[in-house]
Amino acid sequence: MGFELDIVRWLQSFRTDFLDFIFKTITLFGEEMIIIIVLGIIYWSINKEIGKRLAITVFLSAGLNSLLKILIVRTRPYLVDDSITNLRPETSGSYSMPSGHTQSASTLFFGVYYFFKKSYLLIFAIIITFLVGLSRMYIGVHYLSDVLVGGLLGIAFVFLFNYYLNKMKNQMKLYHYIGLFSFAILLGLTIYQAIDANTSTGFDAQTFYFNIETIAKMIGALVGFIIGISIETKYINFKNHKFIVKNIFRFVLGIGIVFLSRILLKEFFNLLINHEQLTDEIFLSILAVTFDFLRYTLMVVIGIGLYPYLFKKLNI
Repeated sequence: MGFELDIVRWLQSFRTDFLDFIFKTITLFGEEMIIIIVLGIIYWSINKEIGKRLAITVFLSAGLNSLLKILIVRTRPYLVDDSITNLRPETSGSYSMPSGHTQSASTLFFGVYYFFKKSYLLIFAIIITFLVGLSRMYIGVHYLSDVLVGGLLGIAFVFLFNYYLNKMKNQMKLYHYIGLFSFAILLGLTIYQAIDANTSTGFDAQTFYFNIETIAKMIGALVGFIIGISIETKYINFKNHKFIVKNIFRFVLGIGIVFLSRILLKEFFNLLINHEQLTDEIFLSILAVTFDFLRYTLMVVIGIGLYPYLFKKLNI
């Protein structure tokens, strides 16, 4: 770990306001805003089937990353060494290994390459994964091994999962099994962490929430995907087309609806329970995690399952 801290300190020795801005921008390519945009473009406007396959790949990879963080429990560099600055404290929850941003970026962009098979997409995937990993070290929230493991896991997951999926005749049935299995993992982890947080001095609400929050959101997104495509397949079954203006309108309206629902759902659930103001009551802590799960479930259901209903109504 010593030499990895040296790398982070060395990177931060070059800090300027301009580099801070550049790396804070680059790191966005591993966050949900970019993931939603890319998935929305492909699913709504380019190729629905590829969009579905890419979405399940990204959501599963993110769930795996969250699970590994809980199991490995590695403290972030800025918490180990006071000389290291966390440049984005508002987004640095959970543990360090593996890097979620790097794994998300590699899964998303190598996934795009996997499905579209264009050489320029491979070059872009390599460059953006490298830069996101570098940004995570520069920002002070990850070690070199975190970003290496995250990047390689994302790439491996894209090719291995889709290799297996290609052999499945009933992919929807597999999706349902994945959803049930993932929910069972979340339920088991919630019970385990609740017991573990309930020390002799009382229940530690913040530790419990800190450990479960991310995986609850990721599995919520996964469950939302399965519900969403079930609704879309059975009741809507929209078609992709090549009308550029209509596709642009589909995308812009869809992004607006998804991000608006994201904001409104967050505000609504915060009115019920604000996780930053949790008291040490186990019921309220579990309820806060449940609301995170439901928020991401509903957001994905809206984007994948319900919004396409407007395509026929608005003729877009």
